[in-house]
Amino acid sequence: MDTTTYIPVAVDQILVPHHMFNKAKDRIENHLLAAQSYQEPICIAVIGDSRAGKSRLLEYISKKYSKVRTADGVIIPMISIKTPAKPTVKGLVEIMLREIGDPLWFKRGSETEKTEQLYILLKQAQTHTLIIDEFQHFYDKVSHKVQHYLSDWLKNFVDRTGLMIIVAGLPDCMAVINQNEQLRGRFLAPIHMPRFVWGTAEQCEEFMDCLESFQLGLSRYDFPELGSEEVAFRFFCATGGLIGYIAKILYIACLNAQMANTQIITMHDLAKAYEEAVWMDEVTPMMNPFSEDFDASPVEYLLEMAKQVGTACPEVSKPRATRSRKSDLPSAASVLAA
Repeated sequence: MDTTTYIPVAVDQILVPHHMFNKAKDRIENHLLAAQSYQEPICIAVIGDSRAGKSRLLEYISKKYSKVRTADGVIIPMISIKTPAKPTVKGLVEIMLREIGDPLWFKRGSETEKTEQLYILLKQAQTHTLIIDEFQHFYDKVSHKVQHYLSDWLKNFVDRTGLMIIVAGLPDCMAVINQNEQLRGRFLAPIHMPRFVWGTAEQCEEFMDCLESFQLGLSRYDFPELGSEEVAFRFFCATGGLIGYIAKILYIACLNAQMANTQIITMHDLAKAYEEAVWMDEVTPMMNPFSEDFDASPVEYLLEMAKQVGTACPEVSKPRATRSRKSDLPSAASVLAA
C-alpha cells in the first residue's frame, strides 16, 4: 500500500463538540450577532489551560467569517492573530496589517503612522471582529507585570474602531484585564474552558463521548473501544482531561500505524504513542497509562497526578553568587601589624 495515501491529517480535522465547546461557541456567536446592532464595542475573553480547546474554538469561529471578494474589493469580516512572545504595539499592528493584506506591512513607519493605516484598512475591509490568541503574552511572567502600554493601546483601539474583540489565553491573561480599569470595563464576563475532570458521572460520560467521536472520525483504523470506561480512564490519566492531548496521542498512533503499513492500533501502540506524544518529567511521574501493568482504578493518587498533565515545571531558582565585601577582608594595617 502506498503510505502517502493515508496521511493521518484526519485527527486535525475532527471537531469534538462537547458541552463546554458548544457553550462557549454559542455565547460567542450570540455576541457576534448582537454586536451588529449594539452601539458599545463588545469584548470577551476565553480563558483556559493549554490544550483545553481555546484555539480550536477560535479557528471554528473564524472559518465561518472568511474573507469574501466582491466587485468593490475584499471584505474581511474577521481578523485572527496570535500575540508574539514579546509583543510591542508596532509589532502587533504590523501583524494585523499583514493579516488584512497590506503588501507594505513590513515597510518603515512610525507606530502612529502604521496604526492610522490599520484603521483605514479595517474600515475599507468592513472588519467587525478581531481575535487575539495567546493573550497571556501581554503579561510579563519574568517581571510579573502587565505591559500597560499595550493594554492602554488596546483600549484606545477598541474605542476608535468599535470592533468586537475576542481574546484567548491562559489564566495569567486575566491580570491584563483586571489591572487596567478602563479595559476591564469594556470586557464582559470571561468564557472559561476547563479541562475535563473524572469526578461526576456526567463528566465521565462526556469524556467517553469525546473519545467515541474521535474513534468515529478515525474509523479507517481499528482501535480498542476508546469509549469504554477503562480505556477512557487510561486516556484521562494520560491527558489530564485536556482534549488537545487526546488529539496528540491519536495523531502519533495513526502516524505510526501508517508507517507500519497497518490500520490496526492496539493498546501497546497507544502506549508507544503516549511516550512519543506527551512530555513527561518529575512534574507528572506517572506510569504509562496504556501499559499492561497500569492499574486503571480511579484512585485519588491518579486523579491528582492527572491534574498535573500539561502544567509547567516550576523554575529552579539558582542561588546568587555572593561577593566578598570589603568589610570582610583584612585591612592593610592589620596585615602589616601581624
